[in-house]
Amino acid sequence: MHDTPLVPGRPSYRNAISGGWRLLRQHCKPLAGTVIIFMILLMIGFVADGILSAISPGNADLWRFPMYLWTYVISIGFYHLLAKVIAGQDWAMGDLLWGIGRAEAWTLALLPAALATILVAFSGLSATPGHPLPPDTFTRPDVWIALLVSTLIGTFFGYVFMLYAAYGATPKSALKSALHIFSNRLVWLFFPYMVTLILVLALIIAAIPVGLILGLIGFLLKFMATPLVAKFVVGVVFLVIFVVLMIAILIWVYGSLIIASGALAAPDGQEGRLIT
Repeated sequence: MHDTPLVPGRPSYRNAISGGWRLLRQHCKPLAGTVIIFMILLMIGFVADGILSAISPGNADLWRFPMYLWTYVISIGFYHLLAKVIAGQDWAMGDLLWGIGRAEAWTLALLPAALATILVAFSGLSATPGHPLPPDTFTRPDVWIALLVSTLIGTFFGYVFMLYAAYGATPKSALKSALHIFSNRLVWLFFPYMVTLILVLALIIAAIPVGLILGLIGFLLKFMATPLVAKFVVGVVFLVIFVVLMIAILIWVYGSLIIASGALAAPDGQEGRLIT
């Protein structure tokens, strides 16, 4: 078993969410560069998938498998890094690659990557360049069933990855502990959706001042610069705001989920709790 960054606790919704906020408030600046690198690493998988799908559209469903696999393994490294920050341990940007060098991480990611590939392929949700989704896609019951199953699988394996990366669980123990969300810890099955709801509400509220700022900048530049320069400046400002928001979202959301996953972790015999 690898080193255990966190000690299992019994967090509530409230202190899991507030713990993610505390992580954001105290460590946003030092984590910002690392989160940007994390987003770039994720984009590598999506870009590679797009290129391969464009070269061989007939195998587009097949190309999604390595993309999902890469995404999950990189995410495992990100969870490990955030866990070390939460636990007050020394960390480095290189911790993002923690999962890449571990056969266990690749093995854990294989099943959800395969399931995601199959569900997307057979649900009709796989759009390829030049072939958009049919207009009636979201009126079909099988599509909604596939979305529900995908959501449950994603929630389950998200907890599995965090238990493995943050709490020192073996792959077998992580799978066993995460199953509690379907039995005696059912309340934690809904926690990611609560976080998503809070996030959506926060983004709606944030959209008002962001829209006003961009509108004001665009209005002022209309009289001070050429239309091309004005569009460029507004675009750059929008990109900066978008990146800042994504950094904050990733730190808060995954910090909260890592703390929440402690409710599923099996006690390891260590005294004391870092998360309560």
